[in-house]
Amino acid sequence: MRIVFRTTASKKIGSGHIMRCLALADLLCIEEGVIIEFVTQKYSESLDDIIKKKGFILHSLPIPTRSKLEGLENYALDQDQDANDTIKAIIGKKIDWLIIDHYLIDYKWEEKLRPHSRNIMVIDDLANRRHNCDLLLDQNYINDQKRYDDLVSPDTIKLLGPRYALLRKDFFGFRNKIMQNIKKVKKVFIFFGGADSDNLTSSVLKVLSKKNLRYLNLDVVIGSLNPHIEEVRLLVAEHSNAKLHIQVDNIAALMSKADISLGAGGTANLERMSVGLPSIVVTIAENQVAFASELNKDGYIKFLGGVNQVNEKIIKDALQHAILNPQQLDFQSKKCKTLVDGYGVQRVSELLIHSIDAQTLFVREANNGDCQLYWHWANDPLVRENAFQQEQIALEDHQIWFKKQLNYRDVIMMVIESEFGPVAQVRFDRANSNFTVNYSIARQFRGFGLGKAIISKAINCLREPKSFTVIAEVKESNISSQKIFEKVGFNEVAKSLKYNQQVYTYQLQISLNKLH
Repeated sequence: MRIVFRTTASKKIGSGHIMRCLALADLLCIEEGVIIEFVTQKYSESLDDIIKKKGFILHSLPIPTRSKLEGLENYALDQDQDANDTIKAIIGKKIDWLIIDHYLIDYKWEEKLRPHSRNIMVIDDLANRRHNCDLLLDQNYINDQKRYDDLVSPDTIKLLGPRYALLRKDFFGFRNKIMQNIKKVKKVFIFFGGADSDNLTSSVLKVLSKKNLRYLNLDVVIGSLNPHIEEVRLLVAEHSNAKLHIQVDNIAALMSKADISLGAGGTANLERMSVGLPSIVVTIAENQVAFASELNKDGYIKFLGGVNQVNEKIIKDALQHAILNPQQLDFQSKKCKTLVDGYGVQRVSELLIHSIDAQTLFVREANNGDCQLYWHWANDPLVRENAFQQEQIALEDHQIWFKKQLNYRDVIMMVIESEFGPVAQVRFDRANSNFTVNYSIARQFRGFGLGKAIISKAINCLREPKSFTVIAEVKESNISSQKIFEKVGFNEVAKSLKYNQQVYTYQLQISLNKLH
């Protein structure tokens, strides 16, 4: 398989986009043998170097002209130019998944790349723009599970919440280590993101240099994008119990040794929760605020506010309160580990490579709420190509048809579901003891061998008091459906001309003792 990541980093937006993509890329490459490529912009040579050192193919796009004029930190992007540059960079063998983690890319860019990738996945946090994608991932702890419903198509797979957090592989092991109860705060972990342009690291170090706090041991982590490295280095050198770590690979080990953390929101917050590290949080970006507020309200973290609302006194007071209440930290530690189990990257990888386990599929009856979903599926290019009447279907016409179909006694409409959402639709038209079957599979679930299970499960849900026959009519050109029906046990019984096309007719005889 070939998977391409389109992402970026800069001193303004930090390194989070690239780092969470690397977490997924590492697992896909090591455990699944996937060919990994990255497409980035030249905002950060240091993170590009990390990508190359891991052995991944790197395509580095030029910085947009506007950014060159206004300075690197403006983080601009011309979607048309960027889409064209990306196509030129990745042209060649078909891409299985194009994964986009970039706040300035939306459906316009994605539509231009659609012909070049079998599937598109978007990693987002903002829910502020439309997407043309097959899978959308937002790993944040937000209670609104419908926040993307108006921004993506009805059949887009939505992976929402910390269950799908893209944490690096080393977090799997450290969350399972036996953690001692927090009885006294001795070690503090400090990390405010890969860039920390607001220099919160220095502010915290000044707080911890106070006489009554100097006994604490400190692990201070900064990224290679941090513009204040020298100031941080000097402050650490002045603290006898502090150690500085720059662009580390063992961040899970450092977190697991600490009793409390001071840090930012975002992915690093999820990492701390995964190992059960209680946190005092200051958000460094607007998109982190809602996430941190929800976690604070539900007792997972102590959220102090945004970077412009917090000063050294507020930080000091919060830390001293935490030190005086170790039982609260212990409770928070255990609570955090129940929310973030650290296996999100494995769940996402499994879905990308192996789709879903056919045994886990289940069937439900279609309802009025499925009208838009059916219309979207019906107008899929491959569905129209395989249909006897290939014209696109207007929404108004579909709505009238759908309502009638739901009310016909001799029409049975089923949706095949999975834990990730709807996978397919199957419709049976009854005539006496015969059922004519029609089906379609959502684009993102094709090619994974689910067809046999979809048809079989739907047939098994037909509650008939006597034996019956299932009939399928398939165009000669639709080889994949022919193979699916044959695998289920259908037999070809006729070949005829219909709508000026050669059509195969298949039949499956069902007796009561064969249903299971």
